[in-house]
Formats: sequence, structure tokens, C-alpha cells
Amino acid sequence: MSDLSFLKRWIHTRAPAAADGRQEMVREFEQFFTYIFNTSPDGITILDLDFTILGVNTTMERWYPSAPLTGRKCFEMFHGRGVPCENCPTIACRATGRPQTGLVPYEAGSQVRGTQELSVFPLYDDSGKLFCLIEYVREITALSEEERTIETLKKRIQIQDTALHEQEIALEVLLRRSDRAERRVVADVLANITASVSPVISRLKERLAGTEHFSDVELLESRVNRITSPLINRLTSQNRQFTPREREIASLVAEGRTSKEIADRLYLTIKAVDFHRMNLRRKLRIEGSAKSLQARLLELEQAQP
Repeated sequence: MSDLSFLKRWIHTRAPAAADGRQEMVREFEQFFTYIFNTSPDGITILDLDFTILGVNTTMERWYPSAPLTGRKCFEMFHGRGVPCENCPTIACRATGRPQTGLVPYEAGSQVRGTQELSVFPLYDDSGKLFCLIEYVREITALSEEERTIETLKKRIQIQDTALHEQEIALEVLLRRSDRAERRVVADVLANITASVSPVISRLKERLAGTEHFSDVELLESRVNRITSPLINRLTSQNRQFTPREREIASLVAEGRTSKEIADRLYLTIKAVDFHRMNLRRKLRIEGSAKSLQARLLELEQAQP
């Protein structure tokens, strides 16, 4: 069992029994101190100034069960050493008379089982003379392992973040190259249409003028013109979320056509055209009614490539 007789004697010398009823108060304080001392989950050791163990609580007895601790040197029982430990907070506390804190290894036998946080407090008598030391030991092995795990995770996250950033840069470079290549392809297609298809349409219009097929050629010319227009080019290459039908309606809206005119031209209902116009406004982020869809489309058409 833990030996508290030394501290009990000290309590009685600090508050001697008297006829005024203080004896019961001292006894209650002694019981309270013993309860706190022995129910602490952390280790408590009382040392004299030569580092001899005067008393320990039950936690220390549980941590070091091999032999009685009282009357032995702390460095012998706790660390298996013949001399005090280097950089020991207890030595610093005895030398300065002030509380000290430090980390010490938790050793059992010849093996290091973990890490402990050691806090040492000086205890003075009535004359102000230092006469013993109290060590408070907290087991932090699990905490240290958690901190190491957190640091390892932080390093992994940093590495992954760096790798992700490099991948984003590489992807951006590839997308830029792809975008430039796509623009070249689009430019080539538009040039071929202008050089090859447009002259054919012009000749067809001349030959079919005044016939029932003339309107069909006009419709074909209108659609070819929409394909080659700057607006459709931008909606296709820069805003790939637009559907082919939306791009077709966007071209007619930019020309100033009403929903009814667009519906008649494309054989749709007015309700269907209005639905596509609403989607165009949403995808172009036109909020409210202050700005018209046609104005926004004309801005895109006139924008520099």
C-alpha cells in the first residue's frame, strides 16, 4: 500500500490539534487528501532532497509493481540507474526552488515502454526552507503516438496536395493545347465550308429560283451561315454545355426573331422555344429581366476571339 505517513505528519505539524475543535477538521482534510492522492489516474511521488522516495500513490505502485518503492532512490526504481538522470526536472526544481516540467522515458526493467510528462513542485516548511519535492507524472505515450500519426498524415496530405497541384498544372497545359488544336480544326472546317459549300449553295439558288425547292435551299443556306457564324463558334468551343437545338435557337434569337417566328422556322411549339430560351438565359447566367437574351448573344458574337 502507498505510504502517506510522512505527509500526514507534515499536515499535523502545519495544523496542530487544539481544544478549539480543529482536530476534526485536520482529520477530514487528511482523509480528503488521501482520497485525492490515491484516486488520481496519474502518478504522484514524494521525495526528500536526496531523491529518496518518501511516499507514492497507488498509480505509481501499479506502474512499478516489482518491489516496494518507499525508501529507495527514484532514479534506481524508475529508471534502473545508479545516478540521477541527466536533464531531470526534479534536479532543476531542487536547485531553483521553482516548479519544473519535462519529458522522461517510461522504463520498465530494461525496456522503454513509452513517454511520461514529469512535473515537479517544491514543498516548504514554516521557515520557508525547502524540505521535499512532489513529482506528478502523466502518461502521454498514446498522446505522443497520436501526434506522430497526425504529423504523418499532415505530411502525406502536403505531398498529395503538391502532386495534385502539379497534376492540375499539367492538365491545364494539356487543355490549352487541346483548345488551340480544336480552334485550328474549327477554323479549317469553316474555311472549307466557305470555300466549297457556299459556292454550291449560290449556284443552286440561281438554278432553283422561282421553283418550289428554292425555300429549301434558303433554309440550307441559313443553317450553313449559322454554323459558320462567330456566335455559334463561341457557343460550341467555349460553352460545351449548350445542346445543338439551343445553339440553333440562339442564332435565331441573335437575328432578332420572335419565339413564334423561331417556332415556325424550326417546326416547334412556342412553348418549346420559350423553354430553350429559358435554358439559354440560365446557362449564360443572365439574371432578372434587365438584360435581354439577344443583347447577351450579340455581345458574344462581337467579342474578340
